[in-house]
Amino acid sequence: MNNIEIGNKGEKIAKQYLKLRFYKILETNYRRKTGEIDIIAKKSGYIIFVEVKYRNNTNKGLPREAVTAFKQRQIKRTAEMYIMENKLNCDMRFDVIEILGKKIEHIKNAF
Repeated sequence: MNNIEIGNKGEKIAKQYLKLRFYKILETNYRRKTGEIDIIAKKSGYIIFVEVKYRNNTNKGLPREAVTAFKQRQIKRTAEMYIMENKLNCDMRFDVIEILGKKIEHIKNAF
């Protein structure tokens, strides 16, 4: 599998995981010049911006370690675009869904 296929597989798993926990998926692969957000969801009055990281092993470290400070800034700027474009006034948070093999960890308020 190439990186795009791996990313798509991880995002599909993450969407299923969120749906089973009653998150409403608003957008996937939201792209702007500032960056991309894998999943934008809503639950309990929050808009949740989700970064998905999927790996089969830890040869390159834990998946969550790939969400660097630079990546976090990109996601935050892109989230601001989404909030402005949709004229939203609500609470928001930034989560990471880490998928390592078959294990899923949902890190709420990751940054």
